[in-house]
Amino acid sequence: MQGKIQGLSFTKRAIPIPADYRPLYKIAHILLILHLSSRSGKSSMMKLHFLCWAIKTKANTSIVNGWIGDKFSSHLHIWGIEPTVNRALTFATADDLIENIGADFVITFKGKELAKAILKDKELFVREKEFLSAIGKNTITESQITQLSNKFF
Repeated sequence: MQGKIQGLSFTKRAIPIPADYRPLYKIAHILLILHLSSRSGKSSMMKLHFLCWAIKTKANTSIVNGWIGDKFSSHLHIWGIEPTVNRALTFATADDLIENIGADFVITFKGKELAKAILKDKELFVREKEFLSAIGKNTITESQITQLSNKFF
């Protein structure tokens, strides 16, 4: 029996993907950001990356809250850019949930309706909705994001 084991077989199974890496999960985050924390429902890609990073974990949210509490004077040590956000932006644009206008992404009517449905569900994205609602549309500006990104990238 060279190299053969009787009665043993392998079946290829799909690899489970963590929710944070699933495009629909990130699309929901992007729609919430555009709806709750972006002026005129419009944000740059860098701001979307920053806020997606901010809501990814409680620790990140706490770091950003500290940065806001210090009137943006404290140093934000690091934040990340994820390929899953770019992929979600591509899918959301293809599904007409957002539009890419120049350097900005703008939520569409269809995207607003989905964001409203997400907001109605009291068990879905509770921490994320609280944070994004609390910072609102004017707390973190595009110029602050540009200054931050210039420090890191």
